[in-house]
Amino acid sequence: MSDSVLDRIRQNRQRPAVPARDNTLISRVQQPEAPQSLDVVETLPEAQVSAAPLTNDALEDLKAELAKIPETNRHSAIVLEKELDQSLTRYCKDNRITIEVFLEAAWVHTNANPKAMEEILTEAKRRYADRKRAGKLRRLITMLEG
Repeated sequence: MSDSVLDRIRQNRQRPAVPARDNTLISRVQQPEAPQSLDVVETLPEAQVSAAPLTNDALEDLKAELAKIPETNRHSAIVLEKELDQSLTRYCKDNRITIEVFLEAAWVHTNANPKAMEEILTEAKRRYADRKRAGKLRRLITMLEG
């Protein structure tokens, strides 16, 4: 396809118009108490949200609250055994958490418990050896079939 045809296609396509965005934020957020149970706090109650512009004090309060929460870092995709993946995914969905958050909590817990950490490390090393062996077998099969 020539550049001129591609340019004509780009010029002729119809893009939907997007309505202007309302840039107002909540006026004043009262600090919610930390949950005492394992219930998930998903959103602020509707009574705390208004359409008035955000004040500098409220903005500073929000920034201070955000600073108290640890920063996150995106990590590579997690590869799991099929059955374990299904089981873990179901468990996390039932408890309304993500697999990543479960992994974080498991790490924090086991890091504080050396005996549990050693047991998990032993199992992890066994699983790692199995995966390396499976990779070598797949590579060998591919070479012999080719």
